[in-house]
Amino acid sequence: MNKQNILQIRHLSKTFGKNEVLRDIDFSVKTGDVTTIIGSSGSGKSTLLRCINLLETPTSGEILYHGENIISLKGGAPKYRSHVGMVFQSFNLFNNMSVLKNCMVGQIKVLGAGRDEAQQRAMEYLNKVGMSQYIHAKPRQLSGGQKQRVAIARAMSMQPEVLLFDEPTSALDPEMVGEVLSVMRSLAKDGMTMIVVTHEMDFAREISNHVVFMSNGVICEEGSPDELFLHPKKQETADFLSRFRSE
Repeated sequence: MNKQNILQIRHLSKTFGKNEVLRDIDFSVKTGDVTTIIGSSGSGKSTLLRCINLLETPTSGEILYHGENIISLKGGAPKYRSHVGMVFQSFNLFNNMSVLKNCMVGQIKVLGAGRDEAQQRAMEYLNKVGMSQYIHAKPRQLSGGQKQRVAIARAMSMQPEVLLFDEPTSALDPEMVGEVLSVMRSLAKDGMTMIVVTHEMDFAREISNHVVFMSNGVICEEGSPDELFLHPKKQETADFLSRFRSE
């Protein structure tokens, strides 16, 4: 099957004041790809994800969505974000709303869905992540793992074409990491296109078909999990990965 490019990141740079956080970033995401972005803290991974979702405006370069440069689209960010969803490490749920309402509000306000349709879709995805019995709960009544599963259901309810995950397990207790990774595994199996910033190397190796290693704001190396984890070309990649080897 000939997979088409959904996103193309071209010569993307981001500067905060005099600090160049991203420099000349280039990579593409095709339908059904699971791209994991790995690297040390401060290497620019989360900033890259926030640029891809236009939560930060890139200083230069292009982000092409189906061939169209979304940076230059006037007022196009909310519409674009409905196609390219994001799951944050800190969940970002609305604390004053129930689980069900959290998963309905974006559909109604952004997609213009009717209440019944929004509720039906919310229930479908809450069921998928194993949270349908908590629909009346408020976020404060949930564990971290449960909140993150609701956040994934909320993002999926918008029926995005691509889902971005910004270190989705880093705010969780170790025993809750597994339940969130399990939901993400199932999304990947269903063919969801995902870009995942993660420190979970085993997960990156197992679930992705494309791994991007970042260092000091640039892409140092990229390739398939086997290429990167088993035969890294750059010493910097090998040094980074050696820190995660349990043997």
